[in-house]
Amino acid sequence: MKGQHLIVDAYDCRAELLNNADELKTLMLDTLRELELEILLACFHSFSPQGVTGIIAISTSHFSIHTWPEYGYAAFDLYTCSPQDTWPVLRKFLRKIGAGRATAIEIERGMERQISPIYSSEPHPRLTASRRPGNAWDMKILKEIKNGGHHILYQGSSEHNDILLVEAKDLRLYLNEEFQFSSLDERHYHEALVLPAMELAKSRKRVLILGGGDGLAVREVIKYHDVVHIDLVEIDPMIIKLAANEPAFVDVNEGSLKDNRLQMHIMDAKQYLLGEMKGYDVIIIDFPDPVDPETSLLYTKELYEHVGWHLNPEGVIACQATSPGDNPRVYWSIAKTLQAAGFKTEAFYLVVPSFGMWGFHIAQRDNFVKKWPQISVPHEAIETNTAPLFHLPPKFHPPNTGLIINSRNNLKLHELYQQEMGNI
Repeated sequence: MKGQHLIVDAYDCRAELLNNADELKTLMLDTLRELELEILLACFHSFSPQGVTGIIAISTSHFSIHTWPEYGYAAFDLYTCSPQDTWPVLRKFLRKIGAGRATAIEIERGMERQISPIYSSEPHPRLTASRRPGNAWDMKILKEIKNGGHHILYQGSSEHNDILLVEAKDLRLYLNEEFQFSSLDERHYHEALVLPAMELAKSRKRVLILGGGDGLAVREVIKYHDVVHIDLVEIDPMIIKLAANEPAFVDVNEGSLKDNRLQMHIMDAKQYLLGEMKGYDVIIIDFPDPVDPETSLLYTKELYEHVGWHLNPEGVIACQATSPGDNPRVYWSIAKTLQAAGFKTEAFYLVVPSFGMWGFHIAQRDNFVKKWPQISVPHEAIETNTAPLFHLPPKFHPPNTGLIINSRNNLKLHELYQQEMGNI
């Protein structure tokens, strides 16, 4: 027995449609008829003052939806044991409800899933690479991996990390027993981190990437043919070695570390920034979360000032900034610290299925013209129109209190992080 289960989050949908149970029911029934699936019964309910929930039972399972019109958000899933590919028809359904963007997870159902449980759609609480034991969620998944007969491509230690690279339904990287990426959905993160900044920059001839030794951010940068030179700064040589030479890893990063425009620097990014000022049009900051004093130093006012030394006058910075949902004070404190270093900032976010809500900041010296760019290179995970990425729902707006400027003399971001994660 096998099945296909698609779980979809749809954003920026037509609010009036999300509040109309009859019209949603009609659209969903039409979708199932186009797939030639046998419909058994349909039950829909409208909430007061707004919102709809509904489910349609089909002979091969179900199609369900729940809506939040006030946020323009709908969650729906289609599970069927039918052999056809349902995604093309679901994309039509997304267009009909006016979704500005969406994320989808495909889960293969069937008896073999009992043998190798490797992927879960539950949002992961963090993205980090600190030398400390993994959190409870990571430990649970790691236990399943180690007991499931999966193909471990590499397991060992470097000076900076304990590394596990494992292949099953996907390719997964763990550092210090904490999950870093899944090949199933890493493009959501890396396209969002890189592509909007590349499109906003007046020039993109010279690019600096701080962190990102896996080559996944580099993969996105080299899509632009006008890029002349890329400097990649990574502290861990073993990550570089695996990303450049392990075939499964190379498949995911598409051999980006072999690009002749790339120069790699195996060193601490803080030291690199103290070196010769080279002038970059785009600087991508892909550091681990500020979980301890060491990683908190990567998010200081002083470091951002040093980044600014290397940025050309009309250059653009993109920075990963943790989750605006799980870590709102950390997320907005990073923006406040960038601003204290002399930058104008704009916040944006998306949902990475393996991690949940994830946030970034774009920074430059001048005020932003609020005309967000279209993506001009091939992409798979984010929409061509980037404007919806910058529309944060009210619940993710900056907190009124508790924000800090993180600096060497006031190194507090890691404490804020641990407080928000409930560890202290």
